[in-house]
Amino acid sequence: MRGTTWFVVTSLVLLAMPPAVAAQPGGRISAVGGIEYAHITEDDGFLGKGLGGSVGIALHLTPATSLEVEVGWERHRRDLGFHAVAFDETGRVDAFPYTARWEGTATFVLGLVSHTFGAARVRPVVWGGGGLMHHGGTSRGPLTLPDIPPGYTLQQDELRAGRGRSSDALAIDGGAGVEIELTDRFGMRPFAGLRLVSTGNVGPKYIIRGGVRFAVHW
Repeated sequence: MRGTTWFVVTSLVLLAMPPAVAAQPGGRISAVGGIEYAHITEDDGFLGKGLGGSVGIALHLTPATSLEVEVGWERHRRDLGFHAVAFDETGRVDAFPYTARWEGTATFVLGLVSHTFGAARVRPVVWGGGGLMHHGGTSRGPLTLPDIPPGYTLQQDELRAGRGRSSDALAIDGGAGVEIELTDRFGMRPFAGLRLVSTGNVGPKYIIRGGVRFAVHW
């Protein structure tokens, strides 16, 4: 979700709510889930963008501090323009455009500590923590085929599809947002975050995230 949309949504909620409310009491548990949009890169370049989501449980250790366990996933997709090399019967070489697609999915299991500031219905929140990532590898293959004239032959393996190596790695996550208590039972958190993964040069490494998390309090 773009920053402008967050600002508009948050402003409308602020106008519609009473000025203050107590934070969640210590010992209370919340079920959480969220949707997000991510920009994902590795050392060699941009892997793609995509939607992601998460589910988890939050234990409120104090009215301001929570311990959270989260399972999440991130999809990335990128379409690129390439040229396929082909040659005719005389050996003349030419290049023909086509589009290739890169895509993959990463799954995360994270432990996080979050802290809110103040006791209003709308208050700032920060969090940090870490855990593990599994990435199934980035698939690469043609999305559209080149328009090759009769009499031309593609070079061998020119349009071959494939998948990169899978990877498992440690991940560090952190970010900030706005905690909004809609009622005593329901809350939401527009947020922006950064996730760093120690994959070397295999799979996602830098993940810039933005989205909204929802919570149901018990």
